[in-house]
This record gives sequence, C-alpha cells and structure tokens, in this order.
Amino acid sequence: MSDASIDGLNAGELATVVELQRVELNRLLSDQRRLNDRIDQMLRMQEREQVLRQQMQAALDRLADQRSIANSARTEAAPAPQLAERLHRTERKFSALQSAVGQLVDLIERKERRAHPDRPATPGGGHVRVFVPGAPEA
Repeated sequence: MSDASIDGLNAGELATVVELQRVELNRLLSDQRRLNDRIDQMLRMQEREQVLRQQMQAALDRLADQRSIANSARTEAAPAPQLAERLHRTERKFSALQSAVGQLVDLIERKERRAHPDRPATPGGGHVRVFVPGAPEA
C-alpha cells in the first residue's frame, strides 16, 4: 500500500490493514521457523548419513582385508593339495610307463629267443635290467 492509499483510510480500516499485516507477518514467521526446523533436521540427517557412510566404508575395508587375508591363506595352502595331486598323477604315469617298458622288454626277449634259439643267453639270465628310481635293487 502506498502512502496515498493509507491517507485515505479511516482509523477502523487502518486498524484492519495493520491487523492483516500482523497476521501475515506471524504466518510468515511461523513458516520461517518450520523451514528452519526442516533445514536443521536435513542437516542432522546429512551428518548422520555421512557418519553411516564412513562406518560402512570402514566395515567394507575390514571385510576386504579379511577376504584378502583369507585368499592369501587359501593361495598359500592351495599348492599343497595341487602338488599332491600332481605327484599322484606323475606316479600313475610312471607306473604305467614302467609296466609298458617291462612288457616291451619281455616282447623283445621273446622275439630274440625265437629268432636265435641257438644263441647263448645274455649275462644275467637273458633279461635286461630296467633301472627304476626309488625302487629296491634286485
């Protein structure tokens, strides 16, 4: 309202305008208090969220460390079973190879005896000795 419009009001009308302005001002102040309360609440929530994020990050870091330790322990422990399995496979292959070589030697000796029945036996009874590492000597 301008000064010219206020000058044209009587005392009752001026009192009504002042009362309306006071009511509006009180409403605006109430809205401002609610808004400030909301802002404070939002700031507290944001602060709490940051604390929870930090706690969650710390928990994730601890979990990652535990997993890393478990993986390294598993990796260190894993070669033993892998090594044992590899040793068993090698022993099976060696056993199969030893058996095949023995059969081959028998076959060669039989062919030699059939091809040359009059030839004297080779020293050691006509058998070829096969060296087997780790096996007792005959």
